[in-house]
Amino acid sequence: MNLLMPVPATANGRLHLGHIGGPMLRMDVLARHLRRCGEQVRMVSATDPHDSFVLLRALQEDRSPEEVVEYWHELIGRDLRAVGIDLDCFANLLTEPWATRNAEIIKQLMDDLVAEGLAEVVREKFLYCPASDRWIVGVWLLGSCPTCGAGCASYFCEECGTHYRPEMLADARSRFGLDEGPVEWRELPCLYLRLPNTEELTRRMVEMGVPQEFRDIVLRHIATQGPLLRLTVPGTWGVPYEVPGSPVPQVTFTYSVGVLAFWLLSAEMAGIEPGSESRSVASFGIDNSLPFLLGGLGMGLALSTVRPLDHVLLNHFHTLEGSKFSTSRGHVIWAEDMADEAGSDAVRAYLVEVNPARGTTDFARAEFWSYVDDVLIGQWQAAVHRAWSGPAGEADPLPLLEVQSRAIDPAHQDLVPALAAVHEWVHAATPTLAWLKGFALLAYPFTPAFATSVWQAIGGSGTPSTLDFTVRAPSAAPPLITFARSH
Repeated sequence: MNLLMPVPATANGRLHLGHIGGPMLRMDVLARHLRRCGEQVRMVSATDPHDSFVLLRALQEDRSPEEVVEYWHELIGRDLRAVGIDLDCFANLLTEPWATRNAEIIKQLMDDLVAEGLAEVVREKFLYCPASDRWIVGVWLLGSCPTCGAGCASYFCEECGTHYRPEMLADARSRFGLDEGPVEWRELPCLYLRLPNTEELTRRMVEMGVPQEFRDIVLRHIATQGPLLRLTVPGTWGVPYEVPGSPVPQVTFTYSVGVLAFWLLSAEMAGIEPGSESRSVASFGIDNSLPFLLGGLGMGLALSTVRPLDHVLLNHFHTLEGSKFSTSRGHVIWAEDMADEAGSDAVRAYLVEVNPARGTTDFARAEFWSYVDDVLIGQWQAAVHRAWSGPAGEADPLPLLEVQSRAIDPAHQDLVPALAAVHEWVHAATPTLAWLKGFALLAYPFTPAFATSVWQAIGGSGTPSTLDFTVRAPSAAPPLITFARSH
């Protein structure tokens, strides 16, 4: 059994193409590849309800946090389905049974960390506003990154991946400025994870094939701040946990213990029995490198009660027309909107072609529509239509399927050569009826609707599979599914 776990999205807004083009789509490609090969797969995800940005959205929309999570969870699910990302379970962690189980797992993990000497109390400074009685933490905290100087919010920098304590921020201030009232520094005890063996984590990251630039984020943090990662924050929105000596309530930090808890909960969401043999794979972006690697993976290695992950898939940011996606500036394309305009397969293929696994990449509308017209319609679709009236012929896709399998494998995934195998198949030979079978198999992980329509037209049942079947004469008309054409 393969358990695939794309990173949970914060339930405070929809998914744009930057979200889809990174951890979500590459996991779906992996799932379809494995199923094509006859392997069992469960792909599960959720929305993160306890990120403090949910509270900001609740304030902006004049709703309760629970209403915000419910509303955006549904829209996030629609964006995923619009681009053909099929999840076996997509959980709202504020609904049962997941709310209770998530809290139970988090509390048990915290208790285990304390019992095994992996959690320690760290006294640190937080901004506090007496007028509003608000601790300026999470979404309410703004400042400049102590590593790269970029503007940032909450506890980590999206530009360089640095995690920091509030007192480390340059120009630390409240999101609401002086409108909230004067703020002052106050000291509180919080719980932190302290990894006892960073060498084991480093060795494991190398074994898993974690790229050097992502390992460097973890190693830089250990060198400057020690093997420490936040476990609790002052507040009441989240899973509560008592911190010795704290005069105020605290909750567990969603970007550390919450990560590992989700990985453990995922097996239950997938219906995998405890003790069952399975391979676990998680995917996330560069901004989550530290909490997922030092936190989730590091805790999994350190705790005697947890089996750590087998593989991780990481990616850089995906930009839009050369600039970072920004909801606040309206610089964004929502996944469902683009799929409605161009078709899900076209969106998927282009996002894989420019996927950000190797570095920051860009979505440009003009280039996208040229890709649809020149490659998907002018080459792929044209070749399929030519094969409809061609001879039965012979064609062996096995060598390219093997190349593709190696490229998609989570131990060293690189989707660029995996998609290049489809291009090579399109250009390598004169299309025949047998060629159609190979095309459907090779294209399926990337353009599932189009590939499945070809597969079924030549006698296959269900979705493309490497199990043998006899190719028969296709229906009189080409597949009904086609790529959209630009206007």
